[in-house]
Amino acid sequence: MAGRGLAPLAVAARHLGADVTGCDQGGNPMYLDFLTGVGLGAMPEHSVRHLDDGATLVATSVARAELPELEAARSAGRLLHRTDLLARVLSTRTSVGVTGSHGKGTVAALTTAALVADGQDPLAVLGLMVPVYEGPTRLGGGPLVAEVDDSDLTLARVPTDVAVVTNLDDDHPYLGHGLADSARAVGEFVSRARRRVLLGPSPRADLVAAYSRTEVWRVGRELGARTVSASGGETRLELRAPDGVREHTVVRLLGPRSRLNAVLAFGAALSLGADPGAAAAGLGTLERLTQRLEPIGDRDQVRVFADYGFKHPVNMRTGLDALRRHFPRARLVAVFEPYAGYLAPWGRRYADALGRADAVVLAPAAVTEDFPVGRPFDPDWASTCRVRVAHAASRDDSVEEGLARCRPGDVLVLFAAPRTLTAWSAQAVPA
Repeated sequence: MAGRGLAPLAVAARHLGADVTGCDQGGNPMYLDFLTGVGLGAMPEHSVRHLDDGATLVATSVARAELPELEAARSAGRLLHRTDLLARVLSTRTSVGVTGSHGKGTVAALTTAALVADGQDPLAVLGLMVPVYEGPTRLGGGPLVAEVDDSDLTLARVPTDVAVVTNLDDDHPYLGHGLADSARAVGEFVSRARRRVLLGPSPRADLVAAYSRTEVWRVGRELGARTVSASGGETRLELRAPDGVREHTVVRLLGPRSRLNAVLAFGAALSLGADPGAAAAGLGTLERLTQRLEPIGDRDQVRVFADYGFKHPVNMRTGLDALRRHFPRARLVAVFEPYAGYLAPWGRRYADALGRADAVVLAPAAVTEDFPVGRPFDPDWASTCRVRVAHAASRDDSVEEGLARCRPGDVLVLFAAPRTLTAWSAQAVPA
């Protein structure tokens, strides 16, 4: 329950009138704190007793099938996949569902902000923390905006009024299915859109568009965005939509795809009838997303950012490129803790992405139950990086090693999993 998929969905379901409890033997501390703060704490153990009152158990694809609680729920016919609960929640309101390999959480958050500015009071179910909303949800009485996970292919069961697809990439190599499988599942999701489909630029956009049974707006065709300027964390854009719509906006998220994310969110808000001027202005009301190129603060005149982009080399590369655009005079120093399970398919791609920095500190690779080492990886994968890579002795030493390579005016960016990022952020910029 205390993960980025189920925690916001549980709170949204309760907002809609469901009686909700939950359990999680591990859980992400950030989401555990969020659930506790809204009065929905997760019980720390799994037990068949949780089903005694006739409750339906909702689980994700990563839940271990041998858990007695899951087995009991399955036998009783009271086991529901997270995606099926999401589909039920989406059916209660006019809805926007945002999926894709990269940027779906950011686009969903920006869409929410655009609808708030238009006075539509959206209910948002997001897979990332949004500080202005004090968590991964916004509980409103209007249309529903949801991030729709594409990782396990179950999104094919999710109907929406407006379907948004940011892009498609080989984002989940550890799950055993390929890009063609993902494209088919995303296509089925698109086929269930009732009002409109919005597609970001992708080599597979034509394939996905062919599934649509309604109007399609594509970035570069019906939708467009031109960067006017990008500096100091702000991106000024001119947005274009059908029927001669032209609006200017300022995006204050220092993300790698500000232009694309903004125009998809703008198009999604227009698809729900938003006033173009209000929607464009709303895009500028978000100033940070937790651990998405998030500005943590300064340390000895060094700007520090924390980014979850480690989960794919493309995110790391585009994140470093975004920092370079916004801070062209700064040296970029990257500190990276990879998952060992990602290094076999992506090690050399990580090395290429890290080459966008001026200096790199590499923490020892992490091994977790969620992302085990599927096959051996090349221990010298980082040797192909275009810049010198320093190897930290431990995770705890990594941040100080990075800071030691910084000079006043430089940028330090921390790439790691959420738990490590939380610890590293506190270490880099103590409260």
